[in-house]
Parts: sequence; structure tokens; C-alpha cells
Amino acid sequence: MALSEEVLQTIADAKAHGFDKLNLLPPQQTRDLMKQAPANPNRTAVGQVINTVIEKDQIPVRIYIPKGDGPFPVISYFHGGGFVLLSLDTHDEICRQLCVNTNAVVMSVDYKLAPEHPYPQGPESAVAATLWMIENAKNYNGIAERMAVAGDSAGGYMAIWVAQKLAAQGIALKAQFATYPVTDHYSAHHASWEENKEGYVLTAEMMRWFWDNYLTDPAKFDEASPLRAAHLSGLPPALIMTANYDPLRDEGKAYADRLQIAGVPTIYQNYENVHGFFGMGSMGQQAMQEASNFLKEKLNS
Repeated sequence: MALSEEVLQTIADAKAHGFDKLNLLPPQQTRDLMKQAPANPNRTAVGQVINTVIEKDQIPVRIYIPKGDGPFPVISYFHGGGFVLLSLDTHDEICRQLCVNTNAVVMSVDYKLAPEHPYPQGPESAVAATLWMIENAKNYNGIAERMAVAGDSAGGYMAIWVAQKLAAQGIALKAQFATYPVTDHYSAHHASWEENKEGYVLTAEMMRWFWDNYLTDPAKFDEASPLRAAHLSGLPPALIMTANYDPLRDEGKAYADRLQIAGVPTIYQNYENVHGFFGMGSMGQQAMQEASNFLKEKLNS
């Protein structure tokens, strides 16, 4: 299928800003450059935004509380960035829209990034932050018993990881949502890694660089790959989205397939777009609305 004008423009904009070359600079230098991006002048308005730090583990979080009386369901959200990049600021608007669309408290988690904090520190901090919110939801007008996890790309990995670990602890979440998630180490050689290896913003070379900053010990490739988990039964209902022109497409679909086989109620959708489209442009807004509808329904069921 031919690429749409929207997708072609996204690719052109990414190249113009150097987003297809994020792996060519040291991580901290790339982070510093991204901080220079102008703030969004048209941010979606929410009831309240609270920035705090979970003291025990020194994890910064940003909590978005809807307008109204509440109490509200809660979403623990994890930003993308290949385990290495991006922040609470880069995903501020996504979290604002989710807060408004779902009428839920959204906690955006600044989980620990590689290479300074290699595997498993990132996902462990994601789990710790979610457990902290479960304990403290009432302080933010939230309902701990009605919680979901969500994220994009490496953040989708974190959401999936948290869902698995909490289920193993007997903690029931209402839902999990992941868009174009990382689910498997590149040693698996999924076909989309070759099919979409370059030309679509996230390249296979860049994704290998992200993984190599995150984890280099082959003995841990299996345990670090959510798709390779031995059992997936008992997990919360899932919505998994992928982008067709993305190295990560096949591993995302494979995870959705495994969830369905395990008996987990799962919706899978593949968009004719490139990695990073969520919330961007008309197709990204469609995906945002579908994700919001899914989360709202599950959080209130």
C-alpha cells in the first residue's frame, strides 16, 4: 500500500529534525538537544498537574488530575524513547489528552533510563512507581482498585512488563494498553526488522543501538523480552497497536497473538503509519481516541 501524505510528511519532518539519527550522538547530548524544543502553546487543559518524586526510589512522576469531583480511575503511563531517551515533558500532551478523554488520573513515570541505568533498573522503577500509586491513589483523588497501565514504544514495553509483574503478585489491573511496543530482543529476527529496516523514522540500526545501551548480556535476552515470558494467562484485557512501517510491528502482533492464545481478552490493531504516530496527525488522533475509549470502558467496568 502506498504511503499516505500524512505519513510522508511525518517522515520528512522526522528527517528534518534529525529524529532518524538519534543513535549518532551520546545519549545525554541527544537529551540536551531535545530539551531545546519549544513548549506546546496549545496544551490540553486538565484539572490539576502535580510534579513530585517518589522518595524511596527517587523516581520523578507527573500526575494529571481531571476536572470535577472524582474520585477517578488511574492510569500509570510510560513514555517511549528506546529505554534511553525522552521524558515527562516529551509526553506531556499525550498524558493530558488521556486524562481528559478517559476522565482518569494519569501518572506519567520518569522511569530510569539506560545506559546510566541498564536492565533491569528501568522496568523495576516502572513497577515501583505503579505500586506506589496503588498505595497513594487516594491522595490524588484516584481509585487504586481501578487502575490500568499504558505506554508507547519502550513505554509500551514498560506497561507490559508492569502488567506481568503485578499479575504475578496477585494484583489485578483493569487494562493494559501498548502502542508499537518493544516486546522482544532483536536476536529473535522478526521479519519486520528487515522489511522496515530503514526509511521509516525508527530504523533497525537505531533500535539495535537502543537495545545495546539497555542490555548487552546474552544470558538475559530471554528474561528481558516480555514476548518470551513462559506464561501470559491471567493478565488484564489488552489493546495492542502497531505501525505497519515499523521494525517493531511483528513483535507487537506476536505479543497480541500470545495474549489471545492465553485467553486474555485482546484487541489488536495495525495502522498504516510509522513508529511514533500516536497522538500525531489525524491517524494518531484516531488511535488516541480508540485507546482512550478502550481504557475508559475497562476502567469503569
